[in-house]
Amino acid sequence: MNTGNYTKLEIFAKALQAGGSIRLVSGEGERQEIPAGDAGYRWIQIPVKRNAEYEISCENCHVSLCYLSGCENILEEGVCYLEQEKGRFVRAEEAEWYDSPIREAYHFAPWKNWSNDPNGLCWFQGYYHMFYQFNPHSQKWSHMYWGHAASKDLIHWVHLPVVLEPQEEILKSPEELSGGAYSGSAVVQGKEVVFFLTRSKGPSIDNEETMQQQWMMRSNDMLHVTEEKLVVGKPPQGASFDFRDPKVVRMDGRWYMVLGSALEGKAAILLYESEDLEHWKYNGPLLVEKETGIRCMECPDFMELDGKYVAVGALMHHYDSWGRYQMSRYYTGDFREGIFTQENSGWFDFGSNCYAVQSFEHEGRRICFGWVSDFYGEHLELEHGVCGSMTIPREMHVRDNRLYLTPVKEIESLKAGLLYGGQGENICLEGIAPNAYKAELEFENNIFFSIQLAGNDGKGMMLIHDEKGLRLKTQGVKSEHVRFPAEVEKVEKVEIFVDRRTTEVYVNDGEAAGTKLFYDTSDSGCFRLHTAAPECIKRAEVFRMESIWRK
Repeated sequence: MNTGNYTKLEIFAKALQAGGSIRLVSGEGERQEIPAGDAGYRWIQIPVKRNAEYEISCENCHVSLCYLSGCENILEEGVCYLEQEKGRFVRAEEAEWYDSPIREAYHFAPWKNWSNDPNGLCWFQGYYHMFYQFNPHSQKWSHMYWGHAASKDLIHWVHLPVVLEPQEEILKSPEELSGGAYSGSAVVQGKEVVFFLTRSKGPSIDNEETMQQQWMMRSNDMLHVTEEKLVVGKPPQGASFDFRDPKVVRMDGRWYMVLGSALEGKAAILLYESEDLEHWKYNGPLLVEKETGIRCMECPDFMELDGKYVAVGALMHHYDSWGRYQMSRYYTGDFREGIFTQENSGWFDFGSNCYAVQSFEHEGRRICFGWVSDFYGEHLELEHGVCGSMTIPREMHVRDNRLYLTPVKEIESLKAGLLYGGQGENICLEGIAPNAYKAELEFENNIFFSIQLAGNDGKGMMLIHDEKGLRLKTQGVKSEHVRFPAEVEKVEKVEIFVDRRTTEVYVNDGEAAGTKLFYDTSDSGCFRLHTAAPECIKRAEVFRMESIWRK
């Protein structure tokens, strides 16, 4: 393995028996042997020389993630991942790695294993930054790290080094303790960024012994952070031990922090205020969800948008009347003297595979990402796979007190060859390979139609508009008993993004947005539109979509 321009090797290794270690031998014969973690994975960071040859071997240990880092232009180049091949570690090519039926082509996803909530979204010194909840060791949720990626255009990303790991006591007793670096946000302050996050620690199954606290740290290069500082140590009176996911915003000359929790048994967003970002005062609840049966609010957001104020929260352990699980809800209204007055609310995403939404503002746009979650347990755990990805970045607006979501204009740069263009006829496209495309449709007279977006071996997914309304429908999979209605009165325009296992639907220029997972290992897609009134199809175009990963 040649290091190229990199100066550091980072390895996550766990001993399989006593004495497990990582051995590094340079081309000049220099040898290093570093112990792997005993109870859990150890994050090993080893300086290496530029443009030098090394051989890495595992001695009675398992490596979950391995990459080169530390090059001068890492925000452009990203890390270089190394994968084991016949017992040796070799460079892996991004384009080949992501070119798989089980991986999205143009939605961001980590290199492998598990990811969930987007964290610390911001634009800083020429780059968009996305941090995210990360388990580098398996395709299941576990002790939380922060992964990191950067982009110049919101679409093409480079992977950067892991930033945070779980607390030392969790790493020493991973079977007994749960927690780690939970979700948080970022505030750009001139030449530095201030981060806020939850540190969680408790028994393997959350209960009243679980302790969740809010911490802050700073960075001036987005690669290294200062020592973390405790800023909110315990929940207020009446709040549950679920007390997490700080989002910090500035409004009316004040700093506000919103936190997800439950207050007197009802899901709530809690509001804190500060003058200096370090000393925080509890102001009371921003809002309390009226519906019962929700464990807590998670991943709250709060913003001023188009003359209104918008709060967003994810409802933990909640089923709606259609059987959708753990949806995210938005609330619009007014905010004066620290009091939020709700005027309207609705579902953030009707497909219910979008959770833990976080937004940020740049150049007058409010942009958000959501976690493409898998609460119905439909993930296929295959080698080199990943569980969890991010939605297409969405621009947010408020119209008539309703939240509108549209894909950012930058996504249009990925449109490649035209698969179909026409009007006034039904459409049947088969064998779309790779299964990554965008469809743009316009209709007259609110006609009924059905569109098959995926299907094989008795399984399928449809977008249907009939007397019951517009909805996504699955069959032959675990979510087939659930209804996914868009709740719009008429359908005039639809944009559909199919990206292998992830589909996003945008209706009437953002009046409704829906995200749904459907796994298809064949990588041969389809688009079949049928209506009894094809003459009312004003425009239909279907485009291939390019991959966002380097070739």
